[in-house]
Amino acid sequence: MVHTRWGHLNRNYSLWTSVQAFALDAHFLLEQIGRNQQQHFINFNGTAGIWRKSCILDAGNWEGDTLTEDLDLSYRAQLKQWKFVYLDQVVTPAELPITLSAIRSQQFRWNKGGAENFQKMIGRVLKSKNLSLKTKWNALIHLLNSTLFLNVLIVSVLSVPILFIKTQFTEFSLFFNLGSVFVLSTLIFFFCYWYVHRTIFGSGLLSFFNYSKRFILFYCLVIGFSIHNSVAVLEGHLGKKSAFVRTPKFNVGATEKNIQENKYKPQKISIYTLIELGFAFYFLFGLISAFKLISTGEFWLFPFHLLLFIGFSSISIFGLRQKY
Repeated sequence: MVHTRWGHLNRNYSLWTSVQAFALDAHFLLEQIGRNQQQHFINFNGTAGIWRKSCILDAGNWEGDTLTEDLDLSYRAQLKQWKFVYLDQVVTPAELPITLSAIRSQQFRWNKGGAENFQKMIGRVLKSKNLSLKTKWNALIHLLNSTLFLNVLIVSVLSVPILFIKTQFTEFSLFFNLGSVFVLSTLIFFFCYWYVHRTIFGSGLLSFFNYSKRFILFYCLVIGFSIHNSVAVLEGHLGKKSAFVRTPKFNVGATEKNIQENKYKPQKISIYTLIELGFAFYFLFGLISAFKLISTGEFWLFPFHLLLFIGFSSISIFGLRQKY
């Protein structure tokens, strides 16, 4: 299989498409290149690639028991020692989803499918005698990457009561202070994504400033999708089956009328929008609590709660305004 890099025809269509492009660029310019260079498993992304028919048949053909059958086939083929080549210099134009319902359906499919493939493929990967320990470890993390959203949601929900616990039980302050080491993960993300941005848009002070704004926005919205994506991950790990929901395309020149008349448009507000609105108020409470606790305030989680509030409130407002 030969894979090419996705380009984005409608990167600048809206705030939402720019954030999606930002995230996908990291996948195609960092993850795919790194895995392919190190001869680890990469995945076909459903389009922008060419397969040998003999490879598909030898791997067992397409199977529909997961929502990401492209990832499934990719792993089965590479387990049979077929070689994949990734050409990052070849860009294939693609359209990003522009409505919230379309983004949700695509994210749900990708994240649930990732969890389903972990359950289906990880045993075969770990038992393979043809793979190095490094490749097995990389595959383990690759197949588990959608589970990140579940971890983010758990940490986020617990962060508000932890604010009160730390104030009441000062003898455990050392453990809470040690927990700040996880800030390093954000810094790692920041510098990795800067490399991707610099590759596409160039370096310089103005470029870095634009990148910083885009990164903060991306971070907020990724957190905001954590509820919806966590449900997808849980369903995938628990084996609950669901139908494949196609991501609607509108054409980059789509008008508002085209969007409103789209047959995939839901007729009512999503339950996730209402839940996300509730979470926005929950983290607003966390922000206010920082000023109320002890005489000097308790602001160590304030930046985190601010990002959570912006993320959940942005997505819920977007959902209420557009109703799809």
